Amino acid sequence: MKPDLLWRIIPMLLLPFIYSALFHLPLSFLGLTLHNVPEQLSIGVIVGIVMALFAALYRMHIVGLWFRRPTFNDHLLQSTFYVLINGPVEELFFRGFLLAAVTQWTGWLGWGWLVNMATYTLYHRLGKWNWRSVGGVCLAGLVFNLVYLAQSEPRSLLTVSIVHGLTTSGFLNGGDEVLYWGWKRRKRELTPAADH
Repeated sequence: MKPDLLWRIIPMLLLPFIYSALFHLPLSFLGLTLHNVPEQLSIGVIVGIVMALFAALYRMHIVGLWFRRPTFNDHLLQSTFYVLINGPVEELFFRGFLLAAVTQWTGWLGWGWLVNMATYTLYHRLGKWNWRSVGGVCLAGLVFNLVYLAQSEPRSLLTVSIVHGLTTSGFLNGGDEVLYWGWKRRKRELTPAADH
């Protein structure tokens, strides 16, 4: 996790604030606002659970049958990282900063959307994810953009950060766990019963 924090998380966290400071933009430009918090939390959890289930199913049926089964502590640590650090930081960078900055530069939300989606999707390919996984990232990115842009202004990153964190946890943790239990069930079905 240390290299991930140093080379990915910290730069993605700092760049939006540097941009905002250089151009004297309010934090609300980056989606750093809080309003309707109970509603945002509710929507984030509901959509996030649905997306986590979708991500686990996508992982099982599209990406492949290989898996690594995390321990309970791994699940807890990784899911905490995805929900509290990775999801919010990626949302700050891709939705809060990149989408807003490109829209500001070009004057058209469509360009912000296209650049944001292409960058978000290909960024995962640079992380050596296979194309099936990247396809899932693209689908998730579409949902993340819709969840973020469906809000009234000023938009908040709270809901979409929750959705993102739960989706990632569903894909990387939940999918592996479900694959493990499926593998265990198939193994039990193939093992002949012991004669008594």
